[in-house]
Amino acid sequence: TVTMEEIRQTAMLAAQKAQAVLENSHRASEAAENGKEAVQQTIDGMNRINGQMKIISDSVIKLSEQNRSVGEITASVNDIADQSNLLAVNAAIEAAKAGEHGRGFTVVAQEIRSLAEQSKKATAQVKEILNEIQKGMNTAVAATEQGIIAVENGNNLARQSGEMIEILSETVNDAAQSVIQISTSNQQQMSGMDQIVPAMENIKQASEQNVTGVRQTQSAAHNLNDLGQKLKAVIDKFKL
Repeated sequence: TVTMEEIRQTAMLAAQKAQAVLENSHRASEAAENGKEAVQQTIDGMNRINGQMKIISDSVIKLSEQNRSVGEITASVNDIADQSNLLAVNAAIEAAKAGEHGRGFTVVAQEIRSLAEQSKKATAQVKEILNEIQKGMNTAVAATEQGIIAVENGNNLARQSGEMIEILSETVNDAAQSVIQISTSNQQQMSGMDQIVPAMENIKQASEQNVTGVRQTQSAAHNLNDLGQKLKAVIDKFKL
């Protein structure tokens, strides 16, 4: 009975451990589900960022095209200023030839030349500004392209993580099912043990009763043997 009780205690301990493993499996499964949701949210966020990066990239490209258009206009203005300056110089020469009659025209030619020079300076400044803007736009385009690549890489990593978590979740669920089967088997064993222990106790009691009966039988046989010996001795006396 002691041995059966030890087996019963071992089965109970195994059942408790199986229950603990099952609870851990449930927690791991919940963690895996939360992980999958987090990965999906990360992928969604990456996709939104990717969309915004593409919008920014398209906007910067359009601005760059507009910047080039402004540069072309500035170049045209600069050409006009050069031509105006050349015309003003020629007009001043012709006015000088005209003498007193060309003084008024000389003043106008000088004003045109001054305006042309101011236009050239302004267009030069605009050109410098446009060059700086273009450099910034090129940097922005490169940054957005790198950002798009980084987002795509992040998406790939997130998808791979999601696949690994999915595999982990399936493994945990399989383990949980195995633990449930083990727990059920242990419960059945426990139930069987609960039935075996009383049966073994009954067998023990019956065995003890049998031992007592055997001892009584042995005692009776011994007594009968003694009685037989005594009877034999009496019979032997009568024979003499």
